[in-house]
Amino acid sequence: MRLLALIFLLVVSLSLQAQQFNFRNWSLEQGLPQSQVNDILQDHKGQLWVATLGGLSRFDGSTFHTYTKRDGMSSNSINCLLLDSRHRIWIGTTDQGLMLLSRNSFYVYDQKAGLPLGGVHSITEDNEGTIWAATDSGVYSLVKNKLARRTDLPRIRYNDILFSATNELWAGSDWQGVYRINAKGANNYTSANSTLPHNSINVLNQSPDGTIWIGTANGAATFKLNKLENFELPPGIESPNIRDFTTDNYGHQWLSLRLNGVLKYDGKKFQHLTRYSGLRTDKVNCITTDREGNIWIGTSGQGLMQYRNPWFVHFFDMGEVKEPMISALAQDTRGRVWLGTDDGYAAFMEGGVLNWLQTDLWPKGTTLHGMWVAHENDVWVCTSNGLYRLGPGKVAHYGIAQGLPSAEVYQAMPLQNGKLLLATAAGLAILSPDQQGIKPLHASKFTGKVYALHRDSNGRVWVGAEKGVFRYENNTVTAVNDLEEQGFREILTIAEDESGTLYFGGFNYGIMAWHDKWKAPKVFSARNGLPNEGIKSLFVDNTNHLWVGTSRGVLKVQLDQLHTRGRLSIRAYANQEGFRGLEVSNKGITQTPDGTVWFATAKGLTMYLPDMDRRNQVYPNTLLTNIMLFQKPTDWESMGYSTDSSTGLPVNLRLAHNRNHLTFDFHGISLTAPDRVRYRYRLKGHDDHWSAVTDYSFATYASLDPGTYTFELLAANSDGYWTPSPLSYTFTIVPPVWRREWFIVLLVLLATGATISVVRLRERSLVKLNTLLEQKVQHRTQLLEEKNREKEILLKEIHHRVKNNLQIIMSMLNLQTRRVQDLKALEVMQSVRGRVRSMAILHERLYQHEDLASIDLNAYIEAICEGLGATYGIRERHIKIKIAIPTIMVEADTALSLGLIVNELVSNSIKYAFPNRYGQIAIYLKPEQENAYTLTVHDDGIGLPPDFEERRKKSFGLQLVSSLAKKLGGNIEFQNNNGTKSILHFVLAS
Repeated sequence: MRLLALIFLLVVSLSLQAQQFNFRNWSLEQGLPQSQVNDILQDHKGQLWVATLGGLSRFDGSTFHTYTKRDGMSSNSINCLLLDSRHRIWIGTTDQGLMLLSRNSFYVYDQKAGLPLGGVHSITEDNEGTIWAATDSGVYSLVKNKLARRTDLPRIRYNDILFSATNELWAGSDWQGVYRINAKGANNYTSANSTLPHNSINVLNQSPDGTIWIGTANGAATFKLNKLENFELPPGIESPNIRDFTTDNYGHQWLSLRLNGVLKYDGKKFQHLTRYSGLRTDKVNCITTDREGNIWIGTSGQGLMQYRNPWFVHFFDMGEVKEPMISALAQDTRGRVWLGTDDGYAAFMEGGVLNWLQTDLWPKGTTLHGMWVAHENDVWVCTSNGLYRLGPGKVAHYGIAQGLPSAEVYQAMPLQNGKLLLATAAGLAILSPDQQGIKPLHASKFTGKVYALHRDSNGRVWVGAEKGVFRYENNTVTAVNDLEEQGFREILTIAEDESGTLYFGGFNYGIMAWHDKWKAPKVFSARNGLPNEGIKSLFVDNTNHLWVGTSRGVLKVQLDQLHTRGRLSIRAYANQEGFRGLEVSNKGITQTPDGTVWFATAKGLTMYLPDMDRRNQVYPNTLLTNIMLFQKPTDWESMGYSTDSSTGLPVNLRLAHNRNHLTFDFHGISLTAPDRVRYRYRLKGHDDHWSAVTDYSFATYASLDPGTYTFELLAANSDGYWTPSPLSYTFTIVPPVWRREWFIVLLVLLATGATISVVRLRERSLVKLNTLLEQKVQHRTQLLEEKNREKEILLKEIHHRVKNNLQIIMSMLNLQTRRVQDLKALEVMQSVRGRVRSMAILHERLYQHEDLASIDLNAYIEAICEGLGATYGIRERHIKIKIAIPTIMVEADTALSLGLIVNELVSNSIKYAFPNRYGQIAIYLKPEQENAYTLTVHDDGIGLPPDFEERRKKSFGLQLVSSLAKKLGGNIEFQNNNGTKSILHFVLAS
């Protein structure tokens, strides 16, 4: 007796026409200028060009850029497109003749060029590069910018023209059939003299195998081996008006129908794609295949569509059950797929038909957790309301009243002794062979909920439970010590590969693999490359791949890589890769004998066709779309730069030294998954290392030094195929006048001469002044106060001149520093420059105040720190210096010693305490006893290195600090205290 004769009669049978494919749609909301798409082509850069009645659009996979009459076009109503052998785009309009788009400029060919009044319906190119156009009044060729009619064709309307691989001209007329012209003459095929189904020809196309395909208003015909034959369409096509052809990367032929969607022919059978398959409309105007294998469909009224990832087919609309959540999946001994939903629906698939069972077999809203089909007349269903057995003539129910420890039953598995082992929310239970009683196994205290059961190739029964992995043997449940140590919990699924390796899926734990030969299990989680730890289903297919169903898609793991190399080699499938089922259900994966893998998901049923699955090996085409100065839109032409007309980018870019903040915008064109393109880039001359992989499509470089640079860009598609060679753009930043070699040499010579002249002039002035003072002291003792005042002026002038001389030395050091390449030498020169600055600041303070013998220590230290901040760029590095020194006047000699000490300690903190982090440096002075003080320099950086004492002995700066401390009659100590703390104890002379 067959299953259809059972008491649970079928309530409905649903044909597989409800299957849905992976389509994407773009219309007005996404930037398409008009919803009727008349033609589509892909250029040499990978961009799509879309002909609409609202203009011509260029599509890079993410955004549309539309050209209209405002951009120089003669008309917005575009009929057809052609990419010629020179990568130029030809445009046929419905009312204003022919246009050529070359290097971002439009050239119009209309009546002045010889075309008749009206539109162009088709454009083609012959083997010699001549352009041909089909019009309302004949076929025209373009020679020397003039169009001439082909006189051996009648002056009628032609809808399409084609030059075959053998350079034969085919012309499809609007009502007189198709013309074939070659060296032997002309042939006219009509419905009267051939098997042509209709005399109105819409489209001509040659497939890669050389077959000429002819689309008419009432069917299709083929021409091969010098014979024209009618191409028989499948029954049920009400209006077989063929509008376009394309051949996909699998060798399948696609036909678009004006009112009936799309037909795919694989050489044996047809597949009809309509609105029920996912198309937005059945009104299709054109169809083409891109280099990555995607099918692009131009519709009438619903814009542009893309068919991709054909290896996934979905069943989301199952008649009255809209987007069912499939919670149970199984197959019977005949390979038929059985499924159950979370709200009580059950069905099986047979002969391309989904057969639903009646819904009153269990209470309404019952969740079906699992199924076991013993044979076609014996089906066991695990539900949230107990266990059901569907057999000939009756339905048996086992619930708590029959001994189940819980009404939630997740899985049923037959044992070798005829018993049935049940996984429930309250542990394990056994159903006796006579099905008269259920005996709970009192092990739930240490197993918790039991979700999964598995009998391995050695006959052992494994138990996946809330609290880990267990084994069942002789009515006893035992923990597996080797696995228990891993702390793996929430085991929802178990699988085994052909080598006997077991895989346990723990929800939010990952995957644990175990083999008897291993010393310890292997755990795979986010730490070692698992993209999602929410494991809900595991299944090993017949090609030794481990399928992993997660809470956000599925993963396909190559087990040979796992066993030989010990690492995960994963291909992830989510919405972008065609898997639109969202979350996979518990134990929701199976494989039928034909190799199809089935997935139970939160949106319905999905099947995977392994023979159709191919990686996208077409790497993205990279484009540099824009270059900006200081992150603002830059009009290079208005700045006087010549630009490339096709890209808009400046040619031979040379920038002044103060225009050294550049941003590069770029794009990698991959039409399969444009938002999954990844990039790596570098700026040669600035950083020869490639950047980390990123999905950001811009790169910014600030404060570039003068020099010549080359920006290089690589891109990878969603399957990890990188461009073999980088896109590059070279530019130059010109150095300022004062950084050129001749100017620096001249400046050094001038500074040296000026210094010598000032010193000599000052010497003569001092001798003369001293002589004059001696004479005045001898003769005018009564004017002593005036003479003292003159001495003070003199001392200030000396301090001023000394300060100026020190500034000149600093300037010379600055100039020399810019030419020093060695980092150690550069550091030494910066240290010397800081010490000279400290002395210069002291002399500046002395001549700016009335008291020439002492100086304000607080103001002096602040000036030193300001200079250090400017030297080391502490604002850009976000380093703060906090100074707390009371107002105190000290002698110049003492101030100089303290200033040099502070200079060395603060310099060391800035340079070494804050690698790649923010920080603060505190300087404070505290009086201890009479004339005794403590000066502390404290940073919150990384602290002293372990070998500090060794470094201290070798460091000139620290030796200088120690020497100056002794000069002050004090000592200095260094501590590790939340950073580095340097404490100087010293005594000021009274």
